[in-house]
Parts: sequence; structure tokens; C-alpha cells
Amino acid sequence: MISGYLKSQQDLVDLLNGYLFSKVGVLELFLGANLVSMYVERGFIKGFKLVGDERLKVDPKNRRSALMYHLCEFMDHPEAFFTFREGKGEDLLELKEPMGVDELVLQLQLVHGELKGLLDKVITPYAVVKVIKSFEGQSLYDGASVYEIIVNSERNIVEEIRRLKTLFADGSLDINQFYNPEVFKDEVSVEYVMKDIDINKISLSTFLENFQLSKFTGVVVFFGADFEYELYYKKGKLVSIHPCSAELFDFILSPYPGTKVNVISLGSKVLDLLALRHSENKAMQALSGSFIELGKVLMGMNLEKKTGLITVYPDGYRMHILYRDGLMVGVIEEKAGDFKKVARFHFDKAKWLDLTFYRSVENIKNVVYLFLINVIHSIILRNAAHLQQSIMFHLASSDTLKYHEGSIVYRKEAVDEEEVANFLQFLLDMSYTALGQERFEQELETVLEPYKEIIKLLNIEEYLRFSTA
Repeated sequence: MISGYLKSQQDLVDLLNGYLFSKVGVLELFLGANLVSMYVERGFIKGFKLVGDERLKVDPKNRRSALMYHLCEFMDHPEAFFTFREGKGEDLLELKEPMGVDELVLQLQLVHGELKGLLDKVITPYAVVKVIKSFEGQSLYDGASVYEIIVNSERNIVEEIRRLKTLFADGSLDINQFYNPEVFKDEVSVEYVMKDIDINKISLSTFLENFQLSKFTGVVVFFGADFEYELYYKKGKLVSIHPCSAELFDFILSPYPGTKVNVISLGSKVLDLLALRHSENKAMQALSGSFIELGKVLMGMNLEKKTGLITVYPDGYRMHILYRDGLMVGVIEEKAGDFKKVARFHFDKAKWLDLTFYRSVENIKNVVYLFLINVIHSIILRNAAHLQQSIMFHLASSDTLKYHEGSIVYRKEAVDEEEVANFLQFLLDMSYTALGQERFEQELETVLEPYKEIIKLLNIEEYLRFSTA
């Protein structure tokens, strides 16, 4: 197998007309969101498959037009990663008549120009058309998208595009509605609702309450010179806090001087993927680009239909590439703490690379449990200090918890929830035994009193009730 990068239209021409002209095998072009596989046999393309695009789950009637249409993506953005391996591919859509490599190259130039002219008129290939004036063969057009018309027409792609232009120009067709197909319904969006706002300029209680009332989905970031807390909300419910620390409760009670706030609105499925930045369960971490080609990782995500996050580290910033079920759903750039959606990225700028497959990083229960552990521990220290040695012995043998600078903290972000719950129960049992139920509950209520408003604003009462039952 060979692999490499194409950085111009001429690179594709040279590859097809040069090295591959006498070869038999499968050429795979990764075009960013989609992967085009073509079966090449001594200068002829005999079949193809498009991976990652839901539109081709239904076999198009005009396979040749479908292939030409999707290869035009490369003409718009001439950058791709390719692999070639000898042998025949699986599940390919066979072309009725093989297409010569020379024909493909020449046709692509023509199709690209004609298609660009059509899209100047209809804006998007997913626009649904309606018949205004009757004409022969109108059943193909009425209620179909421009894309569906092109790939299901008996005419070749150039003839059909020119016919569409004529039908729009003479008033036989018009746009009925603009829409994106189902596969693109959750397109990535990054919107700053608030940015770099001084915490002293807002009412923190009103601020936090609003996220529940508005069913907010996104990230709230509190940050300063040497700290940062990220709160992830999904439809108004707080689902995770990073870092996974109980210190947030004291921070909200008394914010640090100079704290600023960012509020970033995201889609719920995008939120789950971007949150993987905090995962410690990475398939690859800080792997140098000298050891692996980014294109192969992207292609692997596509072929294996993986969901997850690829983070690329060029100089001075990060690129987060989001995948769901093998489909690249978007790319988000992170630079100096700011996020923005970007349309494209360069394959050859990966200095370092992280790969994280999807696994939920929701951790709000763990944060609340850690808060309770420290609250109960403080009660024990104040009323039964002789039990501290037993607690320290327990922590010393724990893979999840440790004692650090006067507090009990997690050793790592990924915690053993069962061990945490068992340790919390251990402290509860110890407290009931040492103090008695009535006195302990009085002490607990006193310690929690300052935090009652915070607990309500964060909407986490359910975890407290469960843990202290």
C-alpha cells in the first residue's frame, strides 16, 4: 500500500495518469468529510464507494454522475489524503461502463465549472425544486433536490446541469425550499453568548439560574490568571465540571478577584464530543506527527465508523476534529482559550496528535460526592479527630482518592464511581457511629447551610439526597 497527500489538482492528475495508470487496486481519497473509494484497473475506473455520506445509502440511478459530483469537492478544495492498495474493494457501486482516467480528469474540469454556475443560482445542491410550468419529464424534478435530480437523471452530469440552468432560466422550475439533509442536521456551531465578562458585573445567582430556565446547552467558563473551571450544561442541566474538583463550590460562594466569564452555546451532540478534551482515556496522546499521518487517522475514523475527537497541535493553537459514527461533523479551533468553528484544515500541519474515542465524561455525580466527602471529613476532624488515622489508611490504599494539602481529592479525572460511593458510605457509617445520627445530621446541616443556594442554583439536590439517605 502507498499513501500520501494531494495538494493540487495537478497532483491528482499525476497520480492517476502516472503511478496508477498500469495498476489494479483501490484508490481512496479522503476529502475531509467524506471518503471516496475507486476501483482502478489499468487506467479505468470500474466502481466506487462513498463512505460517510448518508445520501448514498440509496443507490443512485446515474452512478457516473454521482461519482463526478462528489469528486468536484476536490476541485473546490484541492487537498486530500490518499491511499492505494492492490486488490478489489468490497461493496463498490459498479459503473455500467468503465471510465477512463483521462476522461475523468477532463470531465472533472468541465463539470466543476458547470456545477459552480448552477450553484450560483440555487445556492445549495440540497434546495428542493418545484415545477412551475409543465414540461416533458417533469416527474424527475418536482419535489426533488438539485442533488437528487443530478444523480438520478438518465442524462450525463454536464447535460443535466445545463438543462437545470435552462429550466430555471425560462421559469419552468423554481426553488420550493432550502434545507439540509438529515445527516447535516446537527452542524457544528460555536456562539459566544458572553465573552471576557468581569464576574463583578453580573449577579452570579441570577446568572446560574438562567441556564436552567433557558434550557441552555453549552459551556460556561470561569477563568483567571492561574485557574479555570468549565461547566458543561445540556438542556439546562449541569452534567460535568472540569477539572473534577469540589473547590468550585467555595469558588461560587466567594469568587476569586479578577475572575472573568465566557458563555459558549453549542449543540448537545457537539458538546459531548468537545468535552472529550478532558478525557484521560485516550487511544493516542501527544503522538508526534513524525510517527503517524493525520490522513490515516481521519480515514480510519471514517472506515471504522468511530465516534470521538481528534486533537491536532499545530504551532500555537489546537484543532479539534469531531467525528460521529464515522462522519466528520465539524472542526473547532482553540487558540488562547477562544473557540471558533473553521471550515477546513491542512493535513500536513500536525505537530502532535491526540485521539479519543467516545466515552461519556459526564461527572457531576463524582463532583458532588467529592464535595460531600470533604464536608463529612471536616465534621469528623472537628468532632472525632482520633479517626483520622483510619481515614488516612483507607486513602493510602485507594487508586481513586488521596489526601492533598488538607483536602481529599481525586488522583485522576477518570474515577472509579463504585469506589467513591463506597468511601462516602464508609465516612457516613463512621460519622453515625462516632457522633450518633441526630448529632451528625445537625452538624451536616450546619456545614451545608452556606451552600444551600449554590446547590439549588446548580440543580444537584438529587445527588445529595441519594448520598445521605
